[in-house]
Amino acid sequence: MAAPKKVVVFGVTGNQGASVARALLEHKDKWEVWGVTRNPDSGSSKRKLSKLIKGDLDNPQSYAKGLEGAYASFVNANFWIAYKGNNSDEAAEIEFTQSSSAVEASAKAGVKHVVYSTLESYKPRQDLPHFDAKARVTEYMKKNNIPGTQLYTSFFFQNLGMAKWDEGKDGKRILHLELPDDAQMPGFSVDDVGYWVRAALEDPQKWIGKDMEACTEVVSPKRICEVLTQLSGKQWDTQHWSRDAFMEHKNKMDGELWLNYLAFANGEMKRDVEASRKIAPQAKDFTQWLKDSPKVQEHFGF
Repeated sequence: MAAPKKVVVFGVTGNQGASVARALLEHKDKWEVWGVTRNPDSGSSKRKLSKLIKGDLDNPQSYAKGLEGAYASFVNANFWIAYKGNNSDEAAEIEFTQSSSAVEASAKAGVKHVVYSTLESYKPRQDLPHFDAKARVTEYMKKNNIPGTQLYTSFFFQNLGMAKWDEGKDGKRILHLELPDDAQMPGFSVDDVGYWVRAALEDPQKWIGKDMEACTEVVSPKRICEVLTQLSGKQWDTQHWSRDAFMEHKNKMDGELWLNYLAFANGEMKRDVEASRKIAPQAKDFTQWLKDSPKVQEHFGF
């Protein structure tokens, strides 16, 4: 039997990195998982990995040695760590530098397959810095012929765990999701992202040089309320925002979040749900995810 292949997971303590590690560790006979983290002694770092690499995404030399002998790497950087509410361009540049440096270091170490968690750019129709930064990394990889798979993610269902809501006098619950009712939001559970990464690594001939999408359902504020009603036994409704109401809210929301919502309102994000689910049939749709998420149910007062 062949020895397990070494895979270096950047951001292993984050939601995406942790999911990738879990999915690969389900097949320890195939994969040896090394995780890059700033603090290997933290509780969230102490997973059953083959090894933890103490490394800082801002300092490629700190993790370069850990890439030696690796077959593959999973690269993802977090725009939101650098984002302070008024520095979108700066945070995007930090993310681009961190990710492109990790990709470059992987290539220099002889890594044969880089799976990069990416998003598309909607320029020139609109700017969206945290999408644009990832799109630049994808362009960098393709321009430099770095062997890899571009994994296009989508809306994380988990983000709804922060959504506000209130209860009207008639007992109906109102979801405060600042979007028109029919805004299309391709989404999935970030806890499942590892299934797509594993699928790419298991079939390199099919996926190196190709794009892959992670999405299990296209939801909308209206659809979310339908599922909340179904599972909670209580009536849920949207704010019934028109597009004009959404546009008027621009200066009342975080700038980067509003741009993200604008892309949803404009139907910019396109995902092939059927094709995506064939790659990762274990991944949950919105209803199943909510059924299996007690903390989110508690947030919504089930």
